[in-house]
Amino acid sequence: MGVVDDFKGASILCKVAFILLLIATLFTCISYTTADWVYEDVGNTHYGLWRICGETDIPTGCQTIDGFANDWYGVVQAFVTFGFFGILVSFFLVILYIFVSKCQKNGEVAIAVAIICIATGVFYLIGVIVFGAKVDKWPENATTDYKMGYSFALSIIALVLEIIAGVLMIVEGKGGGGGGGTKPSA
Repeated sequence: MGVVDDFKGASILCKVAFILLLIATLFTCISYTTADWVYEDVGNTHYGLWRICGETDIPTGCQTIDGFANDWYGVVQAFVTFGFFGILVSFFLVILYIFVSKCQKNGEVAIAVAIICIATGVFYLIGVIVFGAKVDKWPENATTDYKMGYSFALSIIALVLEIIAGVLMIVEGKGGGGGGGTKPSA
């Protein structure tokens, strides 16, 4: 069987989970690496997880946030990193589940995908909530009016898609199309 036949042979739940994780992977790669989680118009400054970019005398206009003084920012970076890698690993496992003959219809792989999606989706959600709750309370910028950027929005969409894909893969692994696990030979 070819790649197209393997995809056609997958259940509808698995196909939807694959597409959701594909979109989540794209969105999380963009949000994780860009500097627009939050921005402020006054100084035209954009903050990402790893960089601050704005109008400065630095040739690139960006500087890294390594060793940033706020503990909560490190917490956000850690939780979002777990979510980021969870989406990548889940997408890889769904690819194996659909296209590798030894993994096809294996409920254990489907359940592993579901657990990873839901657990790391919750980690991602915690990181996003902490960021959203703390960003307006930076004491050094008490008068600054921050606005959430596209990277923040993409990360929210990615984590929601990841959790939905996890729920779909639970149903898939419990017998909706996954066969409910490996079966012993007779």
